[in-house]
Amino acid sequence: MVAIALLVLAACSSGGGDGDADRTTTTLSRVSTSTTEPPLVGEPLLVAEQGVTTFPDPYDAKQSLGGYGVVLENPNLDLLAAGVHVTTHLLDAAGKELLVDTTLLNGVMPGHRMAVGRTLVEPIASPTQLTITVEVSAWLRPADPSGTISAQEAVTEPEPFGGAVTRFAVLSAWPTTEDDVDVTAVYRAEDGRVLAAESASVDVLTPGEVVVGQIRLLSPIPGLATTELMVGRGLAAQTVG
Repeated sequence: MVAIALLVLAACSSGGGDGDADRTTTTLSRVSTSTTEPPLVGEPLLVAEQGVTTFPDPYDAKQSLGGYGVVLENPNLDLLAAGVHVTTHLLDAAGKELLVDTTLLNGVMPGHRMAVGRTLVEPIASPTQLTITVEVSAWLRPADPSGTISAQEAVTEPEPFGGAVTRFAVLSAWPTTEDDVDVTAVYRAEDGRVLAAESASVDVLTPGEVVVGQIRLLSPIPGLATTELMVGRGLAAQTVG
């Protein structure tokens, strides 16, 4: 376009003739085109499972402890949910708010599940239900659609001097190093119900590496039958997918 415009200018200004009477003025305008793509939009994350429980404080029979857990599912098969803000309200039978808990997940991979939750150490009187709000900061294409970070094992056992501990192992098949990888242990009853959940993070996870870690609980969870470990992504999920 520039070369053609220069030729036109040269042709109009060449030749003899009648001076200003034959002079042609050509105006060039630069056309600006934007390559910014509209934000990707995914289907909302689903609350696939939830549960809340209470039990007597083993150190003070007059108090109650307990916990809650929420399992989220990403129904999109090609989009990562990045920067997931989860707000959970614990309510009593009458709908009175007892506790508000907030969590930020780095990301939930396409088609995957991830969980949030807590084992409560402060006395909470008879929580019976949850209300859950989920907000996704952005939907992104995953940097590597075939990359995975997976749980290898998770076992919860009582501690000799009180409390309990969940020991776990995580394997990275992600192509780059991931920092602050989200890990959540979901504690289930014999019938599969969610009793509670507790989270941790793996500081650094390199490709092909198996990292072992642990989550300490101040009290054993009565009725606990199985521990399921769910693994999310590192901080990079929030920016590069």
